[in-house]
Amino acid sequence: MKTLKIVLALFALTLSIHSLAAQTKGVISISSAATATTADYDKITGIMKEKGVWEMGWSFHAMGASQPTGLFGFGLYPSQEACNKRMEATKPIFEGASTKPSIQVYELYSSFLGTIPATKPAAGIVVHFNGSGMTAAQYDQILVELEKVTTFPPAGQIAHACYKTDDGYKVLDVWESAAAFNTFGEKLMPILQKLGINAGQPVVYSLYNYLKTNN
Repeated sequence: MKTLKIVLALFALTLSIHSLAAQTKGVISISSAATATTADYDKITGIMKEKGVWEMGWSFHAMGASQPTGLFGFGLYPSQEACNKRMEATKPIFEGASTKPSIQVYELYSSFLGTIPATKPAAGIVVHFNGSGMTAAQYDQILVELEKVTTFPPAGQIAHACYKTDDGYKVLDVWESAAAFNTFGEKLMPILQKLGINAGQPVVYSLYNYLKTNN
């Protein structure tokens, strides 16, 4: 009986991890503009809203900001086609803007959303693990280990995405606060050390805006 319980527990864990990893369809667009300001962002989003294309295509979007200038954001899309349609619709808007972001599109490996606050958390952050990427197997193993020590999504995590690059798999997170991220890090770091994974030093931006749609 004890053996059966262990087998069932492992099976449930496998299903849980598969459920997370199953959310792999779609693409992610990553935009950066070193000289842009939040005022530039507000102006462009205002035009998009006027033209009815602000929520077009993506299922989730987050924008992080540096000080005094610099924007870094990403959008999650259910498909490459949805991404292409949005880029085509918004292209004239960016062409007329004074600041044009650099945009890269990658295949999503895994993504999920946590609790979406009704209003933007004052201390929210965007975290980008952009060092030498890991393998898909390493990422999957990290999830397996995390399932043993925390809930999914972890407390305070608004969004998570893992995407594929030529340099391996990389991760983007949105958190309600640096404190929530640090609490999660106390569970994550021992796992990375155990698995021999060097995730590098993450780049952290203040969370300026986010959007969840029904796409």
